[in-house]
Amino acid sequence: MTSDIIAGSSVPGLAKSIARRMGTKAHFPSIEKFPDGEIHVVEGDYTPAQTVVYVQTMHPHPNDMLVEMMLTVDLLKELGAERVIAVIPYVGYMRQDARHVKGEAVAIRTMLKMLDFAGVNDIVGVDMHLHRLGIEELASFSRIKIHEVSAVELLAARAGKGLTTPLVVGPDSESERWAAAAARVLGTDYDVLEKHRLSAREIEHRPRSMAVKGRDVLIIDDIVSTGGTIKDVIKSLKAQGAGQVNVACTHAVLSDIDSLTGLYRTGMEEIVSTNTINNESGIVDVSEIIAGKLKELL
Repeated sequence: MTSDIIAGSSVPGLAKSIARRMGTKAHFPSIEKFPDGEIHVVEGDYTPAQTVVYVQTMHPHPNDMLVEMMLTVDLLKELGAERVIAVIPYVGYMRQDARHVKGEAVAIRTMLKMLDFAGVNDIVGVDMHLHRLGIEELASFSRIKIHEVSAVELLAARAGKGLTTPLVVGPDSESERWAAAAARVLGTDYDVLEKHRLSAREIEHRPRSMAVKGRDVLIIDDIVSTGGTIKDVIKSLKAQGAGQVNVACTHAVLSDIDSLTGLYRTGMEEIVSTNTINNESGIVDVSEIIAGKLKELL
């Protein structure tokens, strides 16, 4: 089946790499923003294939990226596309997957309904933040079929290179699936940290069962947002005698001005992330695993 690869404005280079691996070329629509902030999408004389793969991540401006996605997908359907597969490497709003207080919006459900209305048929995400929901529950929010690929094996191979007797560590219980997968790649063991309160103001992160003294450590998780938790983990591991500490994550949000420098200042040797988000640590390319999934779907 013939398909087109359409690049959103957030990761056009990744869209081009995916297209190359699919044996085709990427198409780049004209995207601009009006002075009042409105997004403007123009496809000109372009006629889409029956199936279109639209590539758009949701960082650093998730609201703009979402509106651009909806406008583009709706336009593609109007121009004749029958199926739109949205490749969203970093899926936003995943933290807002449940109602914790009365009257709170479940934002991921609303977002999926909006994309469904715009015309998205499938979503392919990378290491989605599925900590409370499974794929099936996420898919129940709309008619969109949800697919996930994982970059953990690629991350572990790159970030674990050169570590001596490494121990893979997940910063909390929610990260255990990433830690277990990374440990299999490196042929080593893993542990998950637990919080131990030392005083009213002080918390120590300790491995659940294994000693870290004298061992290099790879901390792995799906997202590093502010870096605050990871900094606390590095401090605790260093205090317990850990050697070199590397950090790996799929999505390096690093939202605070001091996020990255703070990690180095705390004692991190290296951080490795993917190109689902554009930043200096994003050296692991996810285009191959995304292209592989697309070939299954097409």
